Amino acid sequence: MSHEIDGTITFFYYRDLDAVATFYEGVMGFELVIDVDFAKVYRVYEGVHIGLVDGERGYVKAADDKPVMLSYYTDDIDWWHQHLKDKGVRIEQPPQEASYLQMKTMLFRDPEGYLLEILQWLKKPNGK
Repeated sequence: MSHEIDGTITFFYYRDLDAVATFYEGVMGFELVIDVDFAKVYRVYEGVHIGLVDGERGYVKAADDKPVMLSYYTDDIDWWHQHLKDKGVRIEQPPQEASYLQMKTMLFRDPEGYLLEILQWLKKPNGK
């Protein structure tokens, strides 16, 4: 038996679960792996998941203030930039280089205002 952590699910709480499910499934292209009437979990990559929860029924309630940013990283930020624009997503910050970490980043929001970032390492941390 291994005592290592096998994955993660980050849960976000929403007022309109159907609208955000459409965004994460249809726009982001994530695979739905759990679907119950008040929550949905999508696989982002291997053991990494995002959970969407009805903010009226979940443990945490939906709120107007969204003091969190979820970042995804990829090897092709320019593809994601074009893909999101093609899907009608408003880009808050187009891809630009952030020299302090040798990466390019872009920012946008999901349908209820959570800030999302896609980044591309120009030089991966720790050489990995």
